[in-house]
Amino acid sequence: MLVRKILALALALALCLGTLSLAQAETEYPPRPQGTVADLAGVLGEKTITDMEALSQRLEDETKGHIYVLTRHFLGGMNVQAYADKVFEVWELTGQDALLLMVIGEESYALSLGGKAKAGMPAESQTSLLATHFRSAFLSRQYDEALSDLAVNLGQAMAKAQGAALNASGLFGQAAIQSTPQPQSVSDYWYGMFARDDYDAREDDDEAFWRTWQDEWEYEETRINWRSLIIWALVIYFLFFRRKKSRRRR
Repeated sequence: MLVRKILALALALALCLGTLSLAQAETEYPPRPQGTVADLAGVLGEKTITDMEALSQRLEDETKGHIYVLTRHFLGGMNVQAYADKVFEVWELTGQDALLLMVIGEESYALSLGGKAKAGMPAESQTSLLATHFRSAFLSRQYDEALSDLAVNLGQAMAKAQGAALNASGLFGQAAIQSTPQPQSVSDYWYGMFARDDYDAREDDDEAFWRTWQDEWEYEETRINWRSLIIWALVIYFLFFRRKKSRRRR
């Protein structure tokens, strides 16, 4: 009887440790992506991500700021705004930047702004942006539509706060505004060709690094889940089935 209680206590302790490990894995802060989108939940379309990167580049050209996006399934019970603010700090984003966090499994989200971006956008404006251009589509699980609408309006608000204008034409299904192309010199042509090759090589390396980290994170999360299930099964076995066998023998 005493041995059975000790075993049950040990298994319960192991279960608690496994649960803590799972919570730690779920609240781990991912590395900063090479671009501006870290779609860990895998809910965004390729076109949306591409347009998001292009919009952020245009915003950088006008204000030196960026709009970053992070999607996750769960946060392990951590406050969504606190997590977004911590990621903003861990990624070492600047005062002109903004970070949108989308937690899919918990149907929650948060917007974290740098000092300069926040100064030009009061809390009421932030709430209005999320409620008007994001919330409905997000809760309907139309994540591409939700992000597309918010990104354009958020980017334009950030640019306006710094006395600039953001052109989002041609992105997220908006009509493109055609401009007259300027002639390109021969030297610019050769430089652009070699520079593009170098950019493609660095982009491939960055994507390989990010995919490796994401695969390792998903493997660790799955492994911890299986360990928790096994521990639960052992606890139930020792507490119920072994006790029934002892009564039958008596």
